[in-house]
Amino acid sequence: MKMYIFLGCATPTKQYGYELSTRAVFPRLGIELVEMPDSNCCGTPIMGVNRFYSIYGPARLMAIAEAGGLDLLAPCNGCHLALSEAAFLLRERRHLLEQVNALLKEEGLKYTGKARVYHPVEALHDLVGVEKISSAISYKLPPLKFACHPGCHLVRPSHIGRPEKRDGKLKLEVLAEAIGLQTRDHPEKYECCGAAMLPYSTDAAIKTVGTRLKRFVDGGFDGVTTLCPYCFDMIDGKQDAAKTITGDRSLSIPTFYYTQLLGLAMGIGERELGLNLNMSPVGSVLEKLRR
Repeated sequence: MKMYIFLGCATPTKQYGYELSTRAVFPRLGIELVEMPDSNCCGTPIMGVNRFYSIYGPARLMAIAEAGGLDLLAPCNGCHLALSEAAFLLRERRHLLEQVNALLKEEGLKYTGKARVYHPVEALHDLVGVEKISSAISYKLPPLKFACHPGCHLVRPSHIGRPEKRDGKLKLEVLAEAIGLQTRDHPEKYECCGAAMLPYSTDAAIKTVGTRLKRFVDGGFDGVTTLCPYCFDMIDGKQDAAKTITGDRSLSIPTFYYTQLLGLAMGIGERELGLNLNMSPVGSVLEKLRR
Protein backbone atom coordinates (compact mmCIF):
# COMPACT_ATOMS: atom_id res chain seq x y z
CA MET A 1 0.00 0.00 0.00
CA LYS A 2 1.20 3.52 -0.83
CA MET A 3 0.12 6.78 0.80
CA TYR A 4 1.17 10.37 0.35
CA ILE A 5 2.63 11.84 3.53
CA PHE A 6 1.70 15.41 4.39
CA LEU A 7 3.88 16.51 7.30
CA GLY A 8 2.53 20.04 7.71
CA CYS A 9 4.67 22.74 9.33
CA ALA A 10 5.37 21.73 12.95
CA THR A 11 6.56 18.16 12.42
CA PRO A 12 9.39 18.75 9.89
CA THR A 13 10.54 22.03 11.47
CA LYS A 14 10.71 21.20 15.17
CA GLN A 15 9.39 17.70 15.84
CA TYR A 16 11.92 15.67 13.92
CA GLY A 17 11.49 12.66 16.19
CA TYR A 18 7.91 12.28 14.97
CA GLU A 19 8.93 12.44 11.32
CA LEU A 20 11.88 10.08 11.78
CA SER A 21 9.89 7.47 13.71
CA THR A 22 6.91 7.67 11.32
CA ARG A 23 9.17 7.17 8.31
CA ALA A 24 10.88 4.29 10.11
CA VAL A 25 7.86 2.22 11.20
CA PHE A 26 5.30 2.62 8.41
CA PRO A 27 7.29 0.91 5.62
CA ARG A 28 7.97 -2.00 7.97
CA LEU A 29 4.21 -2.40 8.28
CA GLY A 30 3.60 -2.45 4.53
CA ILE A 31 2.75 1.22 3.98
CA GLU A 32 5.10 3.05 1.62
CA LEU A 33 5.12 6.78 2.32
CA VAL A 34 5.33 8.83 -0.88
CA GLU A 35 6.37 12.48 -1.03
CA MET A 36 3.67 14.78 -2.39
CA PRO A 37 4.59 16.33 -5.77
CA ASP A 38 3.45 19.73 -4.47
CA SER A 39 2.20 21.05 -1.17
CA ASN A 40 0.97 24.04 0.82
CA CYS A 41 -0.04 24.95 4.36
CA CYS A 42 -3.08 23.15 5.77
CA GLY A 43 -4.70 26.55 6.33
CA THR A 44 -5.07 26.43 10.12
CA PRO A 45 -2.82 29.45 10.88
CA ILE A 46 -4.91 31.79 8.72
CA MET A 47 -8.37 30.51 9.60
CA GLY A 48 -9.19 33.74 11.43
CA VAL A 49 -7.82 35.89 8.59
CA ASN A 50 -9.05 34.20 5.41
CA ARG A 51 -11.69 31.55 6.00
CA PHE A 52 -11.99 30.67 2.33
CA TYR A 53 -8.31 29.87 1.97
CA SER A 54 -8.40 27.79 5.15
CA ILE A 55 -10.78 25.54 3.17
CA TYR A 56 -9.20 25.94 -0.26
CA GLY A 57 -5.69 25.09 1.03
CA PRO A 58 -6.59 21.64 2.40
CA ALA A 59 -8.91 21.01 -0.57
CA ARG A 60 -5.93 21.60 -2.86
CA LEU A 61 -3.87 19.07 -0.91
CA MET A 62 -6.61 16.47 -1.20
CA ALA A 63 -7.04 17.25 -4.91
CA ILE A 64 -3.30 16.66 -5.43
CA ALA A 65 -3.68 13.31 -3.66
CA GLU A 66 -6.67 12.48 -5.87
CA ALA A 67 -4.67 13.29 -8.99
CA GLY A 68 -1.96 10.90 -7.81
CA GLY A 69 -4.47 8.18 -6.95
CA LEU A 70 -3.36 7.88 -3.31
CA ASP A 71 -4.78 8.56 0.13
CA LEU A 72 -3.06 10.98 2.52
CA LEU A 73 -1.32 10.41 5.85
CA ALA A 74 -1.39 13.55 8.00
CA PRO A 75 0.62 13.00 11.23
CA CYS A 76 -0.26 16.41 12.72
CA ASN A 77 -3.54 16.56 14.65
CA GLY A 78 -4.12 20.15 13.52
CA CYS A 79 -3.48 19.38 9.85
CA HIS A 80 -5.68 16.30 10.02
CA LEU A 81 -8.49 18.37 11.51
CA ALA A 82 -8.08 21.11 8.87
CA LEU A 83 -8.32 18.58 6.04
CA SER A 84 -11.22 16.72 7.69
CA GLU A 85 -13.17 19.93 8.31
CA ALA A 86 -12.62 21.09 4.73
CA ALA A 87 -13.88 17.74 3.43
CA PHE A 88 -16.95 18.02 5.69
CA LEU A 89 -17.78 21.57 4.54
CA LEU A 90 -17.26 20.72 0.87
CA ARG A 91 -19.74 17.86 1.23
CA GLU A 92 -22.28 20.09 2.96
CA ARG A 93 -22.00 23.29 0.89
CA ARG A 94 -22.24 22.87 -2.86
CA HIS A 95 -21.52 26.54 -3.60
CA LEU A 96 -18.25 26.26 -1.68
CA LEU A 97 -17.28 23.16 -3.65
CA GLU A 98 -17.94 25.03 -6.90
CA GLN A 99 -15.81 27.99 -5.79
CA VAL A 100 -12.95 25.75 -4.77
CA ASN A 101 -13.04 23.70 -7.95
CA ALA A 102 -13.13 26.85 -10.09
CA LEU A 103 -9.74 27.80 -8.64
CA LEU A 104 -8.37 24.28 -8.73
CA LYS A 105 -9.26 24.04 -12.42
CA GLU A 106 -6.58 26.66 -13.14
CA GLU A 107 -4.01 24.07 -12.01
CA GLY A 108 -5.67 21.16 -13.74
CA LEU A 109 -6.94 19.82 -10.41
CA LYS A 110 -10.37 18.85 -9.12
CA TYR A 111 -11.66 17.99 -5.68
CA THR A 112 -14.26 15.21 -5.50
CA GLY A 113 -13.55 13.80 -2.05
CA LYS A 114 -12.12 10.56 -3.39
CA ALA A 115 -8.82 10.73 -1.48
CA ARG A 116 -9.14 9.81 2.19
CA VAL A 117 -7.08 11.46 4.92
CA TYR A 118 -5.67 9.27 7.67
CA HIS A 119 -4.05 10.17 10.96
CA PRO A 120 -1.35 7.68 12.07
CA VAL A 121 -3.58 6.41 14.88
CA GLU A 122 -6.23 5.51 12.27
CA ALA A 123 -3.75 4.05 9.81
CA LEU A 124 -2.14 1.89 12.48
CA HIS A 125 -5.35 0.81 14.22
CA ASP A 126 -7.80 0.59 11.31
CA LEU A 127 -5.64 -0.19 8.25
CA VAL A 128 -2.66 -2.10 9.62
CA GLY A 129 -4.46 -3.59 12.60
CA VAL A 130 -3.34 -4.85 15.99
CA GLU A 131 -2.75 -8.39 14.74
CA LYS A 132 -0.26 -7.29 12.08
CA ILE A 133 1.47 -4.95 14.52
CA SER A 134 1.81 -7.79 17.03
CA SER A 135 3.42 -9.98 14.38
CA ALA A 136 5.71 -7.18 13.16
CA ILE A 137 7.35 -6.41 16.50
CA SER A 138 10.52 -8.19 17.59
CA TYR A 139 9.48 -8.33 21.23
CA LYS A 140 6.88 -6.93 23.60
CA LEU A 141 7.92 -4.00 25.73
CA PRO A 142 7.86 -4.38 29.52
CA PRO A 143 4.40 -3.67 31.04
CA LEU A 144 5.22 -0.12 32.07
CA LYS A 145 2.25 2.10 32.93
CA PHE A 146 1.72 4.76 30.25
CA ALA A 147 -0.76 7.62 30.03
CA CYS A 148 -2.10 8.01 26.49
CA HIS A 149 -2.79 11.61 25.47
CA PRO A 150 -4.75 11.87 22.19
CA GLY A 151 -4.88 15.68 22.01
CA CYS A 152 -7.94 17.87 21.49
CA HIS A 153 -8.08 17.79 17.69
CA LEU A 154 -8.04 14.00 17.52
CA VAL A 155 -11.28 13.92 19.53
CA ARG A 156 -13.07 17.19 18.76
CA PRO A 157 -15.22 18.42 17.04
CA SER A 158 -17.06 15.12 16.93
CA HIS A 159 -19.72 16.15 14.40
CA ILE A 160 -17.25 16.06 11.50
CA GLY A 161 -15.90 12.65 12.50
CA ARG A 162 -12.64 12.33 14.43
CA PRO A 163 -10.24 9.38 14.75
CA GLU A 164 -10.80 9.06 18.50
CA LYS A 165 -14.00 9.13 20.57
CA ARG A 166 -14.59 10.14 24.18
CA ASP A 167 -16.44 6.94 25.05
CA GLY A 168 -14.62 3.64 25.41
CA LYS A 169 -10.96 2.77 25.02
CA LEU A 170 -8.82 4.99 22.83
CA LYS A 171 -7.31 3.50 19.68
CA LEU A 172 -4.01 4.86 20.99
CA GLU A 173 -4.48 2.80 24.16
CA VAL A 174 -5.22 -0.33 22.13
CA LEU A 175 -2.06 0.26 20.09
CA ALA A 176 0.04 0.84 23.23
CA GLU A 177 -1.22 -2.39 24.78
CA ALA A 178 -0.47 -4.27 21.54
CA ILE A 179 3.27 -3.66 22.08
CA GLY A 180 3.20 -4.65 25.74
CA LEU A 181 2.56 -1.42 27.64
CA GLN A 182 -0.12 -0.98 30.30
CA THR A 183 -2.62 1.85 29.95
CA ARG A 184 -5.06 3.31 32.43
CA ASP A 185 -7.71 6.01 32.41
CA HIS A 186 -6.56 9.32 33.85
CA PRO A 187 -8.42 12.60 34.49
CA GLU A 188 -6.31 14.55 31.97
CA LYS A 189 -6.99 12.28 28.99
CA TYR A 190 -9.23 14.68 27.09
CA GLU A 191 -7.87 17.96 28.47
CA CYS A 192 -5.92 20.57 26.48
CA CYS A 193 -2.13 20.45 26.74
CA GLY A 194 -1.96 24.26 26.71
CA ALA A 195 -0.47 24.69 23.21
CA ALA A 196 -3.49 26.64 21.96
CA MET A 197 -2.80 29.34 24.57
CA LEU A 198 0.85 29.95 23.65
CA PRO A 199 0.16 32.80 21.16
CA TYR A 200 -1.87 34.66 23.79
CA SER A 201 -0.34 33.89 27.19
CA THR A 202 2.84 31.89 27.67
CA ASP A 203 2.29 31.77 31.45
CA ALA A 204 -1.23 30.38 31.07
CA ALA A 205 -0.03 27.79 28.56
CA ILE A 206 2.85 26.63 30.77
CA LYS A 207 0.64 26.51 33.87
CA THR A 208 -1.85 24.39 31.91
CA VAL A 209 0.74 21.83 30.86
CA GLY A 210 2.07 21.96 34.41
CA THR A 211 -1.34 20.78 35.63
CA ARG A 212 -1.25 17.93 33.10
CA LEU A 213 2.28 16.95 34.18
CA LYS A 214 1.31 17.04 37.87
CA ARG A 215 -1.54 14.61 37.27
CA PHE A 216 0.72 12.25 35.29
CA VAL A 217 3.35 12.27 38.03
CA ASP A 218 0.85 11.92 40.89
CA GLY A 219 -0.90 9.13 38.96
CA GLY A 220 2.25 7.03 39.15
CA PHE A 221 2.71 6.73 35.39
CA ASP A 222 6.07 5.58 34.02
CA GLY A 223 5.61 7.65 30.89
CA VAL A 224 3.30 9.50 28.51
CA THR A 225 2.68 8.82 24.83
CA THR A 226 0.96 10.88 22.16
CA LEU A 227 0.78 11.29 18.38
CA CYS A 228 0.31 15.06 18.27
CA PRO A 229 3.34 17.31 17.59
CA TYR A 230 1.85 20.22 19.54
CA CYS A 231 0.96 18.11 22.57
CA PHE A 232 4.39 16.52 22.45
CA ASP A 233 6.07 19.92 22.25
CA MET A 234 4.24 20.93 25.43
CA ILE A 235 4.41 17.71 27.46
CA ASP A 236 7.94 16.73 26.44
CA GLY A 237 9.49 20.11 25.74
CA LYS A 238 8.04 22.41 28.39
CA GLN A 239 8.79 20.44 31.56
CA ASP A 240 11.62 22.75 32.66
CA ALA A 241 9.47 25.81 31.98
CA ALA A 242 6.62 24.29 34.00
CA LYS A 243 8.99 23.67 36.93
CA THR A 244 10.16 27.28 36.80
CA ILE A 245 6.72 28.90 36.56
CA THR A 246 4.96 26.65 39.07
CA GLY A 247 7.90 26.14 41.41
CA ASP A 248 7.15 22.41 41.45
CA ARG A 249 10.39 20.50 40.74
CA SER A 250 8.55 17.17 40.48
CA LEU A 251 7.07 17.96 37.05
CA SER A 252 9.20 15.50 35.12
CA ILE A 253 8.02 12.44 33.19
CA PRO A 254 9.41 10.54 30.16
CA THR A 255 7.39 11.39 27.06
CA PHE A 256 7.38 9.49 23.76
CA TYR A 257 5.69 9.51 20.39
CA TYR A 258 3.86 6.21 20.00
CA THR A 259 5.77 5.66 16.76
CA GLN A 260 9.00 5.79 18.78
CA LEU A 261 7.74 3.13 21.20
CA LEU A 262 6.48 0.98 18.32
CA GLY A 263 9.85 1.35 16.63
CA LEU A 264 11.66 0.18 19.77
CA ALA A 265 9.45 -2.91 19.87
CA MET A 266 10.39 -3.52 16.23
CA GLY A 267 14.05 -3.42 17.14
CA ILE A 268 14.77 -0.12 15.38
CA GLY A 269 17.69 1.92 16.72
CA GLU A 270 17.05 4.80 19.09
CA ARG A 271 18.68 7.46 16.90
CA GLU A 272 16.76 6.28 13.83
CA LEU A 273 13.61 6.93 15.88
CA GLY A 274 14.80 10.38 16.96
CA LEU A 275 14.86 9.46 20.64
CA ASN A 276 18.02 11.50 21.11
CA LEU A 277 15.87 14.56 20.35
CA ASN A 278 13.33 14.04 23.15
CA MET A 279 13.75 16.67 25.85
CA SER A 280 12.08 14.81 28.71
CA PRO A 281 14.06 12.29 30.81
CA VAL A 282 13.45 9.26 28.56
CA GLY A 283 16.71 7.56 29.58
CA SER A 284 15.24 5.92 32.67
CA VAL A 285 12.48 4.29 30.62
CA LEU A 286 14.79 3.38 27.75
CA GLU A 287 16.94 1.39 30.16
CA LYS A 288 13.90 -0.69 31.04
CA LEU A 289 12.81 -1.03 27.41
CA ARG A 290 16.16 -2.13 26.04
CA ARG A 291 16.77 -5.86 25.68
